[in-house]
Amino acid sequence: MSRQLIKIFVLFTIISCDKGKLFTPIKSPDLKFNNLLSYTSEFNPYTYRNFYNGGGVALGDINNDGLIDIYLTGNLVDNKMFLNKGNLQFIDITETSGLACSGVWSTGATFSDINGDGLLDLYVCKSGPIEGENRHNELFINNGNLTFVEKSKEYGLDILGLSVHSAFFDYDKDGDLDCYILNNSFRSVGGYDLIKDQRKVPDPDGQGNRLLENIGNKFIDVTEKSGIYSSNIGFGLGITLSDYNNDGWTDIFVSNDFFEKDYLYINNKNKTFTEKSNKYFKSLSLGSMGADSADLDNDLLTDLFVTEMLPKSHNRKKTKAVYDSWDKHSLAVSKGYFYQYPRNVLQRNFGSSGFFEIGRYSNLAASDWSWASMIFDLNNDGYRDIFIANGIYKDLLDRDYLAYMANQERISNIINSEKEPITKLIDIMPSSPIPNYVYKNNGEFNFDFINEKWGFETPSFSNGMSYADLDNDGDLDIVINNVNMEAFFYENNTDNNIDRSVSFELIGEEKNKNGIGAKIIIKYEDKVSMLEHYPSKGFQSSISNRLHFGVGNTQKIDSVIVLWDNNKVSYLTNLKTNNIYKVLKSSSVSNKYKYLHRKKSTFKIDTLNFFSHKHNENKFSDFNKQRLLTQMYSNEGPAIASTDLNNDGISDFFIGGAKNQISSIYLSNKDSYNQITSPFKLNIKSEDTDAVFFDSDGDGDQDLYVASGGNSFSIYDNMLNDRLYINKGDGNFEISSESFNFKKPFPTGAVSISDFNNDNLLDVFVGERFHPEIYGYPVSGHLFENLGNNVFKETNQNEFKNIGLIKSAKWSDINNDNYIDLIIAGEWMPIKIFINNNGKLEDKTKNYGLSNSSGMWNDINVLDIDNDGDNDIVAGNIGENTFFKPQMKIYINDFDKNGSPEQIICIKIDGKYFPILDKDELVDQIPSIKKKLFYYKDYSTLSIDKIFDKKILNQSISLDVDLLESSIFINNGENFSKKPFPAEINYSSVYDIEVIKNQKDILGLIIGGNQFKVKPQFGRYDASKGWYMEISREKDSLKFSKISSLNIEGEIRKFIPFKNFGQKYFVVGINDNNIKFLKINENK
Repeated sequence: MSRQLIKIFVLFTIISCDKGKLFTPIKSPDLKFNNLLSYTSEFNPYTYRNFYNGGGVALGDINNDGLIDIYLTGNLVDNKMFLNKGNLQFIDITETSGLACSGVWSTGATFSDINGDGLLDLYVCKSGPIEGENRHNELFINNGNLTFVEKSKEYGLDILGLSVHSAFFDYDKDGDLDCYILNNSFRSVGGYDLIKDQRKVPDPDGQGNRLLENIGNKFIDVTEKSGIYSSNIGFGLGITLSDYNNDGWTDIFVSNDFFEKDYLYINNKNKTFTEKSNKYFKSLSLGSMGADSADLDNDLLTDLFVTEMLPKSHNRKKTKAVYDSWDKHSLAVSKGYFYQYPRNVLQRNFGSSGFFEIGRYSNLAASDWSWASMIFDLNNDGYRDIFIANGIYKDLLDRDYLAYMANQERISNIINSEKEPITKLIDIMPSSPIPNYVYKNNGEFNFDFINEKWGFETPSFSNGMSYADLDNDGDLDIVINNVNMEAFFYENNTDNNIDRSVSFELIGEEKNKNGIGAKIIIKYEDKVSMLEHYPSKGFQSSISNRLHFGVGNTQKIDSVIVLWDNNKVSYLTNLKTNNIYKVLKSSSVSNKYKYLHRKKSTFKIDTLNFFSHKHNENKFSDFNKQRLLTQMYSNEGPAIASTDLNNDGISDFFIGGAKNQISSIYLSNKDSYNQITSPFKLNIKSEDTDAVFFDSDGDGDQDLYVASGGNSFSIYDNMLNDRLYINKGDGNFEISSESFNFKKPFPTGAVSISDFNNDNLLDVFVGERFHPEIYGYPVSGHLFENLGNNVFKETNQNEFKNIGLIKSAKWSDINNDNYIDLIIAGEWMPIKIFINNNGKLEDKTKNYGLSNSSGMWNDINVLDIDNDGDNDIVAGNIGENTFFKPQMKIYINDFDKNGSPEQIICIKIDGKYFPILDKDELVDQIPSIKKKLFYYKDYSTLSIDKIFDKKILNQSISLDVDLLESSIFINNGENFSKKPFPAEINYSSVYDIEVIKNQKDILGLIIGGNQFKVKPQFGRYDASKGWYMEISREKDSLKFSKISSLNIEGEIRKFIPFKNFGQKYFVVGINDNNIKFLKINENK
């Protein structure tokens, strides 16, 4: 699309679509800016990687007239300074102010009162070619008469490099403003290997990020001694300041592009920082760009949002997104580059539990090539929304371009035939504008994509952006810098009589006149809200020093608390809304404010150590066996069972091993435990996935059933066979090879014990987990009747054949007829109810209204939740913080007829099913479709019925998923009704749910899960550290409350309750980790 056509299209779109919108363009004759970029053979996206990163926006009141002014930076064009004259009218004072920065590539800009004279100064970062008299970063000191003088050298801020942005703040609380400069290396990105600890080596060219301490108005480099990395791999694009750990000191988040992980520098309160991103976060974005932090749920804790480049639409995902392989991802993790994924991340601050990444849950994970992310209240409803500035003028990552236009052969031809081959390569590079994205915050981290309704449907190439109340009418207006098109200036049309606001300007002292680093907490009605004052935000941009709170229709603010940077506090009360208030630091009092932390649960957890045992998962990769899988299924242990084997009043334990790890019994011996392994040596190559103690032979002691599973075995491997160990007394067990006759080896997903035929002998249900060679084929359940003397015979239960991928089974009398019924759940299957009709199990799933409950179920538990005398179901699902969406479908068939079946997961879009797989993955697995899927753009538009013949699809096994959330299913007698668990429980997959407290009106549950071994393009499920939750039984309703994190790291697989001398304990099984013992102390 030509530049002129883009301009006409944008103008037409704005004129025709702004009527009735929340935001409309500001009409001011002088308010015009176009960051025009044109490339040459010498200077272009190939010779300068940040060529199309664009410019920034800085907002501030430069003449203290109460009106916020606008500064925009250009790359090949001069910067512009617009003076606000009121009523949204602006005049261009660039030339007279001396702020043009002519002839040099400008990037980030920040207004800040550097010298403490009460006037805003301006710091402009520089990048691009190393040439020009003013190529260094420039500091413009405000003369007080709308002119500025450049004094960067005098202040020690004349940094020469590839600077992106700066942030001024008082990191050491000495009263003046220090400076962090985001500075990139000159070295090209392609010249790096994944080498451990590169970030600890300072850039040999003296580049890299810098922390400068202000000592008497001279900025001194303290980078290395303060603990800040200045290596040549930190390609930072954003600085986001906040008190992330809520201790009253400013911390620093740096979002790094390319392969280096993001940094979270925690302030040690002694002029040093420690990088602790690994401690506070579980997942990061891979190619991180802009970021912002704010309190999104009004719990007085700051959350963090970081943008990346994952497209939102299916079409663009298939043509633009590139993903690392599992092996490359694993290598990066092993070398210290952490768990990075190609998507936006939303880090919810959970206090002492750290941050939970919930971007997929909140529908914020994908927003295309996203630069600035800004969090602010666009509609004054009291919840901060998210604005994302989008677009790249030349799409360097278009996969058809890279594969067919910029491949080695084509490049050679262009070089041989063109006078300027590089410009020719750029000429043919795709260019597609896309709209900026706006997400309305509905509370509880639920967001709606609301572009068109609010007036942001215009496609663009946007970069830096900022917001402020430009017309002092009580709502926030928006300024956006674009590449090769006019900048956007939007007026906010909120009705301020209905949706009101309150704003504050902080009047500091000494060398921090604007109170940077302060927090403001407001309280009104039954609500609270908090803002931190850090102007540098988003991408290359900064906001004004006026802090804005939307408060809905509230007329009065009950109280305001200002927490200043020197730990003093100011208090205000009874403030009318729709006003701007000035708060003087000189009126503050010395009063230590108790920083709020998340409320503790009603119980206390003590970690004990009865004995030590580590589950060691084998290193098998499921992706080498079945390449189209989205996650692994060979990490579902450890199996744990508990009982009192020697009748001493102390619980004993069986802990199953992974493949090539021996299983163990821990037998109590007064104050210690003896480890017994001898009975299990023959089966060390098995993978134990479940275990149950029960009296199989009626002799009064507990025998042991051990289930084998995992995905690293062939269909012929007898190591998949389950085992029964007979208790011979004194901790001695002997394997019984004759008790069970399995017709074939299979991985076991579930074991459940009960007397289904009322003959006083305990029978065994065994559920197959999946087909050993092809995930997705529905597999069967097996019911073994106990004939006595440790002999079990499989009964003929046709209803159990090919029912799904079984993960959990529980016996319970659902219909109160004194016959025990069976409930089964698993992946790609509904929760199934089998009613026991005098020993015959009949599938009554449809009768009980559960036919449409197909999910990715990991666990079920059965108990009377609502105290009405019948049993309900609690069920653990994959959760809502994954790539899965309701109505997804999996097709299983040998699509290329080569004897090796494939499974293809599809997403439903407009009634059609599209494979979620990357084209290269699908073509590598099924080469016969390569001609049909030659171009990525072709693949992006083809549903599965256009890729494969209708006959093949009709012959395929297809399974659906309807539900993703972990839920309660209430037994209403004739049917079940669903009640989803609270949002926090659905932040990750749930693998186990156990009852910790069951009183008349309150039920307490502990819940655990996570799945880490997921392909990088989909990202692991890690937003849980175990949960405690209470369910209150109130008349005819259930209420969830007291949701608390257990702070248990890892992939929780089992909670096993036990008692020693009346005291409640739990043993926690964690995959590939040490088991934990928890003592539960309930507070009365």
